[in-house]
Amino acid sequence: MNIKEWKIELRRRAEAQRNGLTPTERSTKSARINELMLRRIDEVLESRTKLGRKPTIFTYMPIKSEVDITPIMESCWTREYRVLIPKVQPEQKLKLYEIRSYSDLEKGKYGIPEPAADTPQHSIDIRHIDVVLVPGLAFDSHLGRLGYGGGYYDRFMQQYVRSGYTKPYIIAGAFDTQIIQEVPMGLFDFRLDELITEARTIRAPKTTKSI
Repeated sequence: MNIKEWKIELRRRAEAQRNGLTPTERSTKSARINELMLRRIDEVLESRTKLGRKPTIFTYMPIKSEVDITPIMESCWTREYRVLIPKVQPEQKLKLYEIRSYSDLEKGKYGIPEPAADTPQHSIDIRHIDVVLVPGLAFDSHLGRLGYGGGYYDRFMQQYVRSGYTKPYIIAGAFDTQIIQEVPMGLFDFRLDELITEARTIRAPKTTKSI
């Protein structure tokens, strides 16, 4: 089995595992994950306010049985952080838009909320993005991430690599059942700085001293 086939099989298993959570379990666990994530985001962004600019977070709208992280976005609005969410473009790139409230969203493909057509694309320097929240189907204890197979986030992170920029702090919130023994990593796959579940937090050693 090659790495592509391995990932396809892992995605199938991971989604089935996540879908196995009851609505009550998902809601309770999501609330705990959001509590832990917001506390950590505040810690990270507090250091950014000293730079004299508005802290900026790049997040996403959850789908299907993912952890509902919309309360994170709402809390960031309250704190007056800049909130960016992506919209997939035909050229298979993520374009970022600043979202100030739910009125800036509309139902997109498959009914998933996305930036409204009249929302201007945000022209922020990617170096000013402080925190990125990334979705995923499965993760491992070495902070490997298994996405949905589109490669959108991998290509986005490659912009930092190609330009020699320091990456933002990368966090994922997931149910503990989404942690598997090993995520197969390709050449352009990226690792997280931190993974937060309802039961544990895994943080990359290299970032422990920097935040």
